Amino acid sequence: MRILIGSLHFYFISFLFSRANGFLTLRTPAAYTFPAYNYSYLNLSSVSEAQAPKAARALNFSHNVIEKITKRDMEGFDVLEVLDLSYNQIKDIEPGVFESLLSLVSVNLSFNDQKLLVSGLPPHLKLLPTSQASRTLLLYKHFDTSSEAALEPSASAKELLHSGSPSVLQNVNPRFRQGTEDLLRRGEKNPTVSPTANLTPDFCGIPINGILDLSNRKLSEEELTLKLDEDLCQAQMDSILELDISHSDLEMDLLSLFILFLPLKNVQSIDASHNKLTINTEDVEAICKFPFSKLLFLNISNNPINSLNTLCLPPTIKVIDLSFTNLSQIPWNFAKKMINLEKMYVQGNHFIYTVRPQITNETQNLPPGTVRINAISFVRNEAGTPIESLPKKVKHLKMSNCSIVELPEWFAGTMEELLSLDLSSNRISVLPELPSSLQLLDISNSDIKIIPPGFKSVSNLTTLNIQNNKITDMHPEYFPLTLTKCDISKNKLNMLSLTDALEKFEFLNVSGNLITRLEPASRLSVLTNLDSSHNLISELPDHFGKSLPMLKYFNLSGNKISFLQRGSLPASLIELDISDNAITTIVEDTFGLLTSLSVLNVQGKHFFCNCDLYWFVNVYFHNPHLQINGKEDLRCSFPPDRRGLLVESSNLTLLRCSLGLQMAITACVAILVVLVLTGLCWRFDGLWYVKMGWYWCMAKRKQYEKRPENKPFDAFISYSEQDANWTKKNLLEKLEADGFKICYHERDFKPGHPVLGNIFYCIENSHKVLFVLSPSFVNSCWCQYELYFAEHRVLNENQDSLIMIVLEDLPPNSVPQKFSKLRKLLKRKTYLKWSPEEHKQKMFWLQLAAVLRTTNEPLVRAENGATQDVYEME
Repeated sequence: MRILIGSLHFYFISFLFSRANGFLTLRTPAAYTFPAYNYSYLNLSSVSEAQAPKAARALNFSHNVIEKITKRDMEGFDVLEVLDLSYNQIKDIEPGVFESLLSLVSVNLSFNDQKLLVSGLPPHLKLLPTSQASRTLLLYKHFDTSSEAALEPSASAKELLHSGSPSVLQNVNPRFRQGTEDLLRRGEKNPTVSPTANLTPDFCGIPINGILDLSNRKLSEEELTLKLDEDLCQAQMDSILELDISHSDLEMDLLSLFILFLPLKNVQSIDASHNKLTINTEDVEAICKFPFSKLLFLNISNNPINSLNTLCLPPTIKVIDLSFTNLSQIPWNFAKKMINLEKMYVQGNHFIYTVRPQITNETQNLPPGTVRINAISFVRNEAGTPIESLPKKVKHLKMSNCSIVELPEWFAGTMEELLSLDLSSNRISVLPELPSSLQLLDISNSDIKIIPPGFKSVSNLTTLNIQNNKITDMHPEYFPLTLTKCDISKNKLNMLSLTDALEKFEFLNVSGNLITRLEPASRLSVLTNLDSSHNLISELPDHFGKSLPMLKYFNLSGNKISFLQRGSLPASLIELDISDNAITTIVEDTFGLLTSLSVLNVQGKHFFCNCDLYWFVNVYFHNPHLQINGKEDLRCSFPPDRRGLLVESSNLTLLRCSLGLQMAITACVAILVVLVLTGLCWRFDGLWYVKMGWYWCMAKRKQYEKRPENKPFDAFISYSEQDANWTKKNLLEKLEADGFKICYHERDFKPGHPVLGNIFYCIENSHKVLFVLSPSFVNSCWCQYELYFAEHRVLNENQDSLIMIVLEDLPPNSVPQKFSKLRKLLKRKTYLKWSPEEHKQKMFWLQLAAVLRTTNEPLVRAENGATQDVYEME
């Protein structure tokens, strides 16, 4: 220990006297990321079922039901280093599976079938024999070195193997440094090589553009010492701004390593990941005062650090990567040591307290069915939580895949400067309390079931990733108003209401849920990207396109949509994905309105009914401005003799596809004959009678066949739109004020029914039919229909149910000639005339009320009767 302290003091004093003046512009290096993916506990039956990214470097398939590993499963994983297949049912591994995986360092096959044999291993992998009781097969990378110790795992590695812990993935190194004391003892036996006359600066590490890259080579401590020699390489050392010694199999403890870095006066970034660095066993906090002033970034991920209790690093560091370093706790003094830390990455560790049973050499004969507990994990114990301290200045914190189930109580109140937080791939079941300064939150791959109302207090949050949880209800009012990007895919949502609480959303991903309908409750004028793929959506609302006027990227793939209608898609779309649906009908001009559309995806297994979409195939398939992905796989479903053929090679004509066109051509001759006959009776309005008779028959046949016995309305008012103002303000209000129940078309027509059907229904269900006559009335098409049905009722029921109100004087013979029988009735029938004089208006209302209260008398007069009562009631 005295030698260590003396060495540190010597280096510090030498550095202080030899440091150069000047200032270099700081460059903040990008944060280092390690692509590791966890597919455990997903009930997978094969590796390929997970569809893992080919760029993954660590894959965890433990605790599944995989029975066989094939070459096809592992194709393309060229950079894979760590593979965990423990706790499965693997019985067979296809020979040569691992031969193409040249970057593979370890494979964990523990707790699989006892008869599992691994043959045909590549030269860079060896089989490490372990306890037969644990049924553990561990493949580890063979390092070519003359030391026999290089092939012998350390005591800590053996302990992990016997325990069956998943953390063996990070502890497969063949040997580990025991601490700085081992370094000093080896130094006494093998003194550090001193420079001689034969040594030249050629051995020095020469930086290029301020970067010294010593990565991906087998570096020993002695070689690194020589390349960073302060006496021979001072000029090179002063120009080093970034140092990369990653993937170099370097075995040292951190304290000794940073002593070598003392000559690097201007270094800002150090990457020492993927080595065999260990923590120093002695606590040297009293002398842990490095003279570094510009070091900002340190990456020591994927090293067997194991603990931070004795960590000794320069306090100037602002970014540190501690990912996959076998940490189980962030100690109480960590925040005090790293006071300037702003970005912290600790993903891939396990912040839990674990109690393991003592391993004995005695063989126990346990009865069948006995469960043996290998480890017990606690979230809390007497010492507190695994996360005991974090620097208050941390702005970016990544703690994914760390076995966290909750955050400590002090987290929200202490981390007041935190901007981004990654808690993905943990076992968090309740959304924790978070600081209001947070802007980005990733809590995906957890067990969260609800979003509480208090989540709105995170008032600066702009990006939220909460995919792959168990959320069943999405309450937009609980979301912060500042939120612009939200990924809530792979949950259990069954409805999505796009309310004005999401007015600032620019990106929304709700794919992989159980949503049956998209319901825009308000106009979202900012949303540009919506992913609603792989749900249960069967149709889009009519107003969907108008509610999302700025939507540019829309993914509807993997739903149950069979029909696309005009106006259901926003005109602003640039890219649309409707693949893997069952679309057989698209209303014409649906895509014609999408003037900005440039990419359309239509891939899918369903047959496209190309005859129903003939115009779509012929117009848009050959549009040079529209890229249609998957059109070469679309197949015909009609006509039957061409079912299954490719749409592009079907060459179907419009005549063959359109049944309506075929019927139209067949009916041309009949239409010509009908036109001749129609021309003969044109002056007698024969065509009009045929048309009105047809509408009447259809209305009667569909829903109005039975005439009601008790009519619900006292009168039905027929008027022209030009007389609507007088009818509403005078006639309707007066009659309803007198207690009459009036059938008024704007209010009492049944929605969704044909207009003519509604007219017939109202006339049949009213005691009287009240016509407001004026010159515009007799020229109105709908008024003519109402006159026609009223005439039919008068003639059919033989009852006097018509009331005529003359609002304006009618010219002689202004009633159309086609109403010949009605014209004869009007000549014999009394009518009421509206007058602008008030005393006449009082009489008008009295007479109208009296007529409405009378019963319908039979029509007893003959057409050629002797008496005629044609007079004006005044």
